[in-house]
Amino acid sequence: MNYLEFKPARCKDCYKCLRNCPVKAIEVVGHQARIIESRCILCGKCTTVCPQNAKYVHSEADDVLALLASGNTVIASVAPSFVSSFSVYDFGEMRRALKELGFSDAEETAVGALTVTAEYKKLLEEKKFDNFITSCCPAVNRMIQLYYPAALQYLAPVDSPMIAHAKILKQAHPEAKIVFIGPCTAKKAERKKEQVRDYVDVVLTFEELQALLDSRNID
Repeated sequence: MNYLEFKPARCKDCYKCLRNCPVKAIEVVGHQARIIESRCILCGKCTTVCPQNAKYVHSEADDVLALLASGNTVIASVAPSFVSSFSVYDFGEMRRALKELGFSDAEETAVGALTVTAEYKKLLEEKKFDNFITSCCPAVNRMIQLYYPAALQYLAPVDSPMIAHAKILKQAHPEAKIVFIGPCTAKKAERKKEQVRDYVDVVLTFEELQALLDSRNID
């Protein structure tokens, strides 16, 4: 499934997304731009440059609402960039809003980032790599896999902060459903990987979260 979609009625004879795609994963068919899924790294660049709002991210908001209504324990893992996206500097305020939305609890993904940093430090101390590429960004990881396979040997065998935090939450709450909330479209594809599906149940972008909060009049 490609998480980047477009509205054909709005997409015609513009091609700004084609010119700005960093991996040339967009083609033109019948005067309309179309994403080439096999080449796309899900960076989301096309959604930000499109002047007609024809490109958009597939929403999983309904999946989250279903989880919240299911009676399960649902915990949010929130990327630290919530500070810039919501102009909220106290995570307690974010936790309050998410609980009002129906979440059982919320934690910062930075908790997982601490364990990831420790793993990187360990790799450096063990001198297993002269150089390595951090594996935190799924868009970069996919770009390396598709376009720079020779560099795969340098990709650090370390979980991303999203996965590391989800594992911590699952260990403490085995029955809980985990929803990652962050700015990155590529995280949606990362969740689909077989080794990740057991830990992360749904991924929301900050825009999707904002729409959910607005629908419930939660400030």
